Amino acid sequence: MPVEFSEHKVKLRYKSHRAKFPLGRLLLLALAIFLFFYLGGFTALLERLPMPGEDKNAPVEKNWRDLCLEAKGTPFALKGELVQCSWVVKDSMPLLPSSFLRYVASERRSPLAKLHWVSHAANFGTPLLVQREDVETKTYLNILLEDSSSVWIDMDTGCRFPGLCPQTPLNFSSLPITEDFDFDGQESLLAADVLRGIGEAPVHPVLPGRILNEGRDSLGYFIEIDHGNNITSRMWGMLAFVDVNFSSTDTSAAMHARDSVNLNSVVGRLAPVDSATFFLRIRRNGAFVRWDDFYKETHPLDSAKIAKFKEEVGL
Repeated sequence: MPVEFSEHKVKLRYKSHRAKFPLGRLLLLALAIFLFFYLGGFTALLERLPMPGEDKNAPVEKNWRDLCLEAKGTPFALKGELVQCSWVVKDSMPLLPSSFLRYVASERRSPLAKLHWVSHAANFGTPLLVQREDVETKTYLNILLEDSSSVWIDMDTGCRFPGLCPQTPLNFSSLPITEDFDFDGQESLLAADVLRGIGEAPVHPVLPGRILNEGRDSLGYFIEIDHGNNITSRMWGMLAFVDVNFSSTDTSAAMHARDSVNLNSVVGRLAPVDSATFFLRIRRNGAFVRWDDFYKETHPLDSAKIAKFKEEVGL
């Protein structure tokens, strides 16, 4: 049986390739952007972004108050640009932030001493002074020298701290020994200083120590003292040799070897004339040291410069 085919025409529909405009989505995006700006999101984003040349990981600089609190101290604002950080020193307390503070704290004589660190607010890490309130108040000045180095000075004595603090044996003036000094007939001055003072003035040790030897020679009484730290002194040409203890001035007794002396001890007296002299020899590690040089090493500033510094910091 033959198969018959018939032609059937179908009308095709073509879809339009033109996309619809997403108006609703654009409106939502515009609203989101408006709210982002309006609520400060853009400003916050800018603050989080690093500026050109800025290190994103750079540490945040702390002010003096933050540094004091971080060291477990109590901050105080003083006059002008000066600030203070204070601690109550106890046996159980955090480690103090400075080796010098720790040393000053170790010298305390009461269980609840106070420490004060005073500096400029803009330079908190470099103190102007450190003070310890204890049985007595001690103040140490941090002073810049001409060579740009800094030293700690005991405000009461003017001595470099810590270290030896020699005092003048009496109100005297030493004979200046310059490079062109003529030693002809004065050979003894090659290893000694001549000190001059008012007649009958008491002579004190230059440092505390223990008597090595005492006695009499052709010039009068002499005394040799060991001050420790490989430093010894010998004074001679004096009239008397007595010890006057200032806490009991009614008693006077001759000194003997191995006796201890302090800065208040009287180890001799000058001759009873208007102006008298005696001799002083200081040895360090066995070598002779001029008194002026020895004194300047331990007193790097004169009293006028210390007074000027105290005036600048308001003391």
